[in-house]
Amino acid sequence: MPLQKTEAVILKTQRSGETSKILTLYSPKFGKFKVVAKGARGLKSRFFGTLEPLNHVSVVYYFKETREFQFLSQADIIHAYEHIKADLQKYALATIFCELIDKTELEQTNPYLFQVLVGVLNAINKSEKNLLNYYFWFLLKFLKINGFSPDFNHCKICKTLKLADQVRFSIADGNFSCMKCNLQEPNSITIPVSAIEYLRYLQQISLKALESTPVRNIKDCEMLLLSFLLYHIEETKYLKSIKFLKQMQSKVL
Repeated sequence: MPLQKTEAVILKTQRSGETSKILTLYSPKFGKFKVVAKGARGLKSRFFGTLEPLNHVSVVYYFKETREFQFLSQADIIHAYEHIKADLQKYALATIFCELIDKTELEQTNPYLFQVLVGVLNAINKSEKNLLNYYFWFLLKFLKINGFSPDFNHCKICKTLKLADQVRFSIADGNFSCMKCNLQEPNSITIPVSAIEYLRYLQQISLKALESTPVRNIKDCEMLLLSFLLYHIEETKYLKSIKFLKQMQSKVL
């Protein structure tokens, strides 16, 4: 039984027996996989405090191809993201990122998605403002990685860049039409031009620029991105973390 070593983010944990845990991990080398950590829930466990959801860890495990769950041998924390866990909004956002990958990614290797996940967790752990930028930015990255990147560049009919106050965005094909063309088709929604411009900007900028970028059109951007995500990736309808974030926002907005 060969030993495998990799860094990974703990997407979720669940109890197994009286003292053990089953961990769902996402790694750059092996994609998504599950390991059993025997005795991990005991106060005297060598894993105590290490195997918590969202933690970025280095793990060593025993691998057998025919086995559903691998067995954890060793784990060390790389980043525990204490500031995320101490802030309810940060925690809600980080949980969305992990749940999206857990629900929609097959067991395949995608080093870039892992890089995006760790990068955005590091960023929101340090950030003090404009947190919803990271939410929209990650959704846009996630859609692009899965082959469903919306196009916010110009009207898909007349190709104009000069837009009035609103556009019609097609959930089905990820394009928009200006109000002059006003393409009325099923699964399309009316969106302010300012929201389109803001999302286009988020597609182009780096993580470092997000904290200094004012958040705009929260409700419109969330409606557009979640509608588009749900239409193309059906599993997202079951995301509890997004429902939790919406409940938080309804109390604030």
